[in-house]
Amino acid sequence: MRISCSLSLLALAFASQSFCAPLDRAWVGPMPFVEGRTLRPDFFSTLMDPAAWPTVLARADVFKSYLMVLPSDPLPGKTVPQLSDDDLARLAKFFRDHHIKVAFEVGGIRLPPGPMPEHPGQYTADSELHHLRRWLAAGGSVDYLTTDHAVMCNVGAYYVNPALKPPPPLTFDRAIDEQAEYFAIVSKAIPGVKLGAIESLGFWEVEGDGGKVFHRTVPALPEWRFDQYVDQLLAAMKKRGLTLDHFHIDFGYEGVHYDGGGQGLNFGRVLAVEKCCHARGVKTGVIFNAFHDQSAGPIDPAVASRQAHDNTLAYFRGYMAAGGTADNLVIQCWHPYPDQTGPEDSPRATLNIARDIITDPSFPARR
Repeated sequence: MRISCSLSLLALAFASQSFCAPLDRAWVGPMPFVEGRTLRPDFFSTLMDPAAWPTVLARADVFKSYLMVLPSDPLPGKTVPQLSDDDLARLAKFFRDHHIKVAFEVGGIRLPPGPMPEHPGQYTADSELHHLRRWLAAGGSVDYLTTDHAVMCNVGAYYVNPALKPPPPLTFDRAIDEQAEYFAIVSKAIPGVKLGAIESLGFWEVEGDGGKVFHRTVPALPEWRFDQYVDQLLAAMKKRGLTLDHFHIDFGYEGVHYDGGGQGLNFGRVLAVEKCCHARGVKTGVIFNAFHDQSAGPIDPAVASRQAHDNTLAYFRGYMAAGGTADNLVIQCWHPYPDQTGPEDSPRATLNIARDIITDPSFPARR
């Protein structure tokens, strides 16, 4: 009886420690690019100016960016990289000084033109580590790496638009195994990095509460089940002594509007994926973003920026009202609007969206 009681108290102590442990809740990832790898003119200067984003800077736990801000090779017609070694060193110091962790979105599996490499996961890891090491050499940290459609970019894209892609070079099962191999290589090169994945929810069959099935949004896709993908990835990673830290949900305003039949926002698919991941011990994140109204043709940038802002806030508030329980709230933009980085009080800025979400009454308290 005394042993059982002691074990119970010990379990409660660990639970208490876990509850009080810092949680990287607020992730911020403004759109860096005008197009391709061309950086927005105000991207670096805004980030380096604390007065341009004081509210977001004070509340952000993680700054998220894309691998393609890091290459040292100049763009065509240029003689210097988009960000110099000195720029990267200053940015790395800035994040250290403000106690902000750093995450990069990476490919995981990206195949070159022509014949497929014998080991696609290793090929991609070697290629991407070349850029990540430049950031590390500048004094930067890589706290999180999240693969962007490592599986569906290579397996599912063909079914979405067969005219643009040749038949998939990888099978579903092989792609998952190569993704796990990629994780094994990068985690050895960057000890302590936390590993995660993104795959758009529209590719999958997702079972929600009461047995309701949210079907893939493109009927030509095979009936791949999301829970099957997660289970296979976890098993492939376990064989390599790895764990999946997080799955970030890419199903923005347009996705939940689609599930709502155009009459409202339905978060059932998002919540079902959250539940599936949490049941397997995987943290979840929801990526909050939205396009502007694309049905109206050419539009004034100020109007488009406001529409993207309002749609993103509607998505965030709807998600919270629906009972979302994501561990990471990821305010990330890859959209053309808002078309400026900052300052955070400008309605034309992506950091304005981040400020308004982080200060929204429904945003969870930081702990």
